[in-house]
Amino acid sequence: MKPKSKLLVAFTVFLVLVSTPAALAGTAASEDEFAVLEQELQKSLQDGKLAIPQRPGSGDEGIEGEEPAELCEGMFHRITFSAKGTRSEARHGFIEVEGYTLPDVFTEVVYRGIGVGFRTRSHMWGDDGYWPDARVSLPEEKGPALSAEARERGWAMTDETPEKLPENWAFVKWKDGSAFVTADCLKDFVEEMELPLLERYGELMEIPREETTPKMESGS
Repeated sequence: MKPKSKLLVAFTVFLVLVSTPAALAGTAASEDEFAVLEQELQKSLQDGKLAIPQRPGSGDEGIEGEEPAELCEGMFHRITFSAKGTRSEARHGFIEVEGYTLPDVFTEVVYRGIGVGFRTRSHMWGDDGYWPDARVSLPEEKGPALSAEARERGWAMTDETPEKLPENWAFVKWKDGSAFVTADCLKDFVEEMELPLLERYGELMEIPREETTPKMESGS
């Protein structure tokens, strides 16, 4: 049997075992053997030999999702799942601001007073992507009001909260900087800045940006 076929068989056995814990009592596999299998599968995932889907709408049966939750006016949070109901269940968070699904480039986002942080998981299970975080807020340092040039462009590179900030401006932060961006210019800002993708799990996979930012149906 080819190595790849062996991995697929092992993965199938693993899913059966983790999804039906009661069946473990009737198998010859010990807990130690199960742990070894899980470690091998995790390494295969990290090496790119196997993959658990992370985005909705891909056609993979292993993905389940929840209805988007409205965090504030114009801002929605959506959760999808991988391996739901098993020991390897993972949740994937996505954020939409005024109809635009944020790509995985910001470490923090604040819109209309609601803070969101980006998470990277180190195991097959857990949470990744964008999640509401009460610790994320606007910068405490206050700065001058937005200039006419910044208002016309749609964003201002700063780590200070502008005086009399319009409510439809979002604060975004990444590894090397931060800015205030009007909601309808977020897409243009991301394209202009060419910010690198953040890792959701393990080593960064070369996945096209559109593959990691599924469009959500707000209010559906």
